[in-house]
Amino acid sequence: MLSNYMTAVKGRVDSHKDISIEERDSLVTLAEGKLSEGFETYHWNANIHGIVIRLYTNSAHLYDFWVENWFPGPRTQNVLPHGAIYAVTGVEGMEPHAYYNHETRTAIFVNTEYYGQCKSWALGMAADILETQHGIHSIHGSCAVLNGKGVVIIAPTGTGKSTHTWGLMQMPDGKIHSDDWVFLQYKKGLAMADISERKFYIRTDMVKSFPGLKLLLDRCKCENVADDDFGAFANSRAILDPEWIGGRDKFVERAVVKSVILLRRDSASPAEERLSTDEAIAVLEEGKIQVLAGAGADIGSYKYEPFYNPYLLVRRNESQRAFFSSLFDAASCHILNTGVETVDETQARIRRIIKEA
Repeated sequence: MLSNYMTAVKGRVDSHKDISIEERDSLVTLAEGKLSEGFETYHWNANIHGIVIRLYTNSAHLYDFWVENWFPGPRTQNVLPHGAIYAVTGVEGMEPHAYYNHETRTAIFVNTEYYGQCKSWALGMAADILETQHGIHSIHGSCAVLNGKGVVIIAPTGTGKSTHTWGLMQMPDGKIHSDDWVFLQYKKGLAMADISERKFYIRTDMVKSFPGLKLLLDRCKCENVADDDFGAFANSRAILDPEWIGGRDKFVERAVVKSVILLRRDSASPAEERLSTDEAIAVLEEGKIQVLAGAGADIGSYKYEPFYNPYLLVRRNESQRAFFSSLFDAASCHILNTGVETVDETQARIRRIIKEA
């Protein structure tokens, strides 16, 4: 590995996403006070689909991954960001926690260096702005292209979203688009997907399904890889350049989506169902999932994440229903159960669905 940083907190921390402006101001004052204590402070503008999010932190690890992950925003100090994240460690007397104020688009992370939540909230902040001001739909999902047809896979953590996206890329005419987050615009009956990140923040335990990936991970900056074993911890991560996976020709920045795959993992549901628009939206809006390894909660328990998207910092269900209705007008929707078939069997179903779209 190029590097491997072990964080004290290895998953999402508890959060409040609706703090008042007064609470925001108090927390920002606390964060700025901590940042002023030493010379080791960092700030950098990220360009997330045209939205500038600035990180302020005293964590070299968060800064390192932030710069590695995103497209760079404007460097001049005269450019004001659309949103800001303060991430400070070493605050005495406070438990790890995350806070968000929608009015000022400000997030504050206290005593956590886990990059995954910082990254996801940056996407959520950009989504907050893009949804209301530009009509752009943000989806927590992956996207691939096979024979010129785009497919979006939407699924809870641990059900195989990345595995099946990568499986499609292995095909001669397969390309990878995005691994975790997709921006969608709907025009003239088409659903057009754009990428969100410069590099992928991926689970390193994917080496269990793709052993050849180890050669790439050995060249990556990593987080929480235990005992130099990429598969030892379900939530260990790496920052990976998508062009390394199969070369520039295997990566595409825009796709026209023709099919949508929802994934679930249980022992009772059918292996495959085709869903109507209303059925698909009902499944997504309920967002019932069984917690699996790497999802940051009690494994085996059930929870609800509307639209399978824990990253949305402001929930606008009516807007989401309208967005997904436009998506399913442009693309067919199927739900597959990865708990009753092998990876190869589910992958065969996905390839058939894309071919028929």
